[in-house]
Amino acid sequence: MRRAIIALGVAWLGACGVVDVGAPPADINACRPDQRYFVENVWPNFLTADYGGKTCADATCHGAMSGNGLHLLTPTSTPSYPLLAGTDWYAAYLSASQEMTCTDVNGSKLYEYPSGLISSHGGGMLFAPGGPEFTLLMQWVMPGP
Repeated sequence: MRRAIIALGVAWLGACGVVDVGAPPADINACRPDQRYFVENVWPNFLTADYGGKTCADATCHGAMSGNGLHLLTPTSTPSYPLLAGTDWYAAYLSASQEMTCTDVNGSKLYEYPSGLISSHGGGMLFAPGGPEFTLLMQWVMPGP
């Protein structure tokens, strides 16, 4: 009788299906491109570049007074690498990189909205698709040598 109960228990346990652990955490497979390239190239030549009197980091666009997902507060500290969590440079980097799709720059929010590929950008089209901004973002997410 004891063997029958043990055998039944083992059979019942063996019949268990795969456990669904749910979706992976949000930052798994997240785009985390090069931090130094962000500080030296993306910040000055894309996010704070002058687009006809506008910049992405303007207070009312994506700066302190904005209410949208991309927050670009102008860093005042000196960056050190790797950028440390909790610093102003890391906050700017993280906000921008969360708008990127490393495997599809053309489909990244950071590119689609200001290039006019998505017309609902409050700042309008800031630059033409396929220009130097696209190249800059491609170089940001491409693995280095």
